[in-house]
Amino acid sequence: MSAAPIVEPCVCSDVFVTGAAPLTFMGDNLRLTLFVSQRSSYDGSPENAVVTKLVGSRSDMLEIAAAIVRGCYTIPGKAERDGERIFLEILEAPAERH
Repeated sequence: MSAAPIVEPCVCSDVFVTGAAPLTFMGDNLRLTLFVSQRSSYDGSPENAVVTKLVGSRSDMLEIAAAIVRGCYTIPGKAERDGERIFLEILEAPAERH
């Protein structure tokens, strides 16, 4: 990912999610559809309401996933856990493998 500064020229709202639908592959890009679980206002049954869709290149999406794993598995002041190490090994694998 880029080391350029992050700017927010307009306000971008946070989006709360509880799950993700299966990835949609579109050539070299993919779409990640995120949803929130809720009760239907129609009949009260459970449903998953789409709240956002992210589209990006496979390599950029892998970098984003790595940043999430890094944040979840890194304990301040301690060594990284095996989960992150394994994920980063996959990320650094030859492109043909992903």
